[in-house]
Amino acid sequence: MGAAWAGPLALGMLFLFFAAVGLHEFYVILHRDKALAPRWWAGMLTGLLLYLAVFIQSNDGADTSLYWFMVIPVAVVMFSEMFRTNESKNIVNLALTTFGWGYVIFPLALINVLGQVHGEYDWHLVLGYFLLLWSNDSGAYAFGRMLGRTKLFERVSPNKTWEGLIGGVAFTLFIAWVLSHSFDTIELKDWMAVAIIIGVFANLGDLFESHIKRMFGVKDSGSIIPGHGGVLDRFDGLLLSLPIVIAYFKIITSL
Repeated sequence: MGAAWAGPLALGMLFLFFAAVGLHEFYVILHRDKALAPRWWAGMLTGLLLYLAVFIQSNDGADTSLYWFMVIPVAVVMFSEMFRTNESKNIVNLALTTFGWGYVIFPLALINVLGQVHGEYDWHLVLGYFLLLWSNDSGAYAFGRMLGRTKLFERVSPNKTWEGLIGGVAFTLFIAWVLSHSFDTIELKDWMAVAIIIGVFANLGDLFESHIKRMFGVKDSGSIIPGHGGVLDRFDGLLLSLPIVIAYFKIITSL
């Protein structure tokens, strides 16, 4: 919240840190299966360069054409590395490395785009998005504890219920209504649309991350936040919901 208020540079650098830690957590999870060990150095370096490209482009619409001369050589080296050996898993390893960029780096980098979605930086929209995201989590937990009976997807997340999902969405819609009266950044219908997107895709993001952890026998993605796990555990809902929110605003803006 403080970084959002401080401005795009503070917000961008904070989420650069989250992106680095999150991508590292993702690669550590994959590394538990030695056959699926990712390309560490090139994957991390290229991922962070990609994040910076989005950050630079989103602030004042800067020209990033020269910047790509930094990214492309690193990517070429990484892709050419697979030809050094004849390991049968090279293509799989490479695919998983690049998947980390799309799953972790790209969504976290889009926080820079969200703040500038109307052309000028607006911290209210960033704050509002996170308030809705947190409301969805809190509402789902509270309603699930009080009313939860019907399991949502027991094999992946045994504690999640349909009652919790519906309660979380309802509470998020209520908070969206409150935000519409507190911030005039966007209209009520847009706050409601963002709330619905979060209600659907944040829960899918949570289930997807839980599925990855179960596949590799991991309880938490990391331990950077004592008692709460890692970056992926805290931002699992953002990873799928924020790209859809950005797409919504881009489509609405173009109409």
